[in-house]
Amino acid sequence: MSGGLGLHADLPLKVVAIGGGTGLAALLRAVKSEAGRNRDPWKLTGIVTVSDDGGSSGRLRDELGGIPPGDLRNCLSALTREESVLSDLLNYRFKGEGSLAGHSLGNLMLLAMADLTGDWVRAIRQLSGVLVTVGRLYPSTVVPVVIRAEDMAGHGYTGETSVGSAPAPLARLWLEPLDAEPLPEAVLAILQADLILLAPGSLYTSTIASLLIAELRVAVARAGLPVIYVANLMTEPGESAGLSLEDHVAAIQAFAGIALRVVVANTAPLPGNLLRRYLKEGGVPLLAPAGTLCGVPVVAQPLLDPEAEMARHHPVLLNRALREVIASL
Repeated sequence: MSGGLGLHADLPLKVVAIGGGTGLAALLRAVKSEAGRNRDPWKLTGIVTVSDDGGSSGRLRDELGGIPPGDLRNCLSALTREESVLSDLLNYRFKGEGSLAGHSLGNLMLLAMADLTGDWVRAIRQLSGVLVTVGRLYPSTVVPVVIRAEDMAGHGYTGETSVGSAPAPLARLWLEPLDAEPLPEAVLAILQADLILLAPGSLYTSTIASLLIAELRVAVARAGLPVIYVANLMTEPGESAGLSLEDHVAAIQAFAGIALRVVVANTAPLPGNLLRRYLKEGGVPLLAPAGTLCGVPVVAQPLLDPEAEMARHHPVLLNRALREVIASL
């Protein structure tokens, strides 16, 4: 890229964000203003983990086959240019006790569009056009994959829900089928990118999961891109209980097989009532240390949304922190 990774370089900054669940959606919300501005917009691409087997997505996966739509729907909603009735419809969940109870309308819409078009890329593109989104969105693969793990005691876990309950740290983590092919468009987006953002979220089943696909991992390494990890605000009961921020960084570099350039982490403490609630549930704050983690520089800034009812990144504060990091690269 001409001029390096400057915010005012000659060409649009091409940014690929990788993750799943609410974490990638939160990251996309924080940076979508950069992709939606009139002058020098970023070319933003989200690559979404598709190993979910719980909730509405899990039920649809069991009943209809294919990949789970929930994380894709969540990220599509995050990329909408403006909040609207359509984005509200995307996130609407049916109530009651019938067969539709708990299902998200957006999940059904994505599956219907994929069935009509016969292609997940076309389905997402067409729904993106209706919703008026910024940036592009791809599943990491369209092969139905299952995440598996083994803990330090040698016990095995199959499926995202099961792996999420395994005692950390994990000894092994992989996807089946082992030779699952990534979506070609996702690989191309990585090879053409200027930098990679790793989203916060469930450490093993969201942040790392897509990079368990060998060709995606190789594409990141081959492109030689700077990889910025946006760290979690809290540990997650089960999946990352007892792990420090340094443990998170070590797990990403070990299982995903990539070198991180920068870790962006929070310094703001949780309000007392919110902290007590998380501690009761088994969650612990992951506050940024000074210096480095596993040899990776840490950019420490207040990133917590003080008005949110849960521990959430503030989109404006996270946007500002990422812009500063990117400018320094």
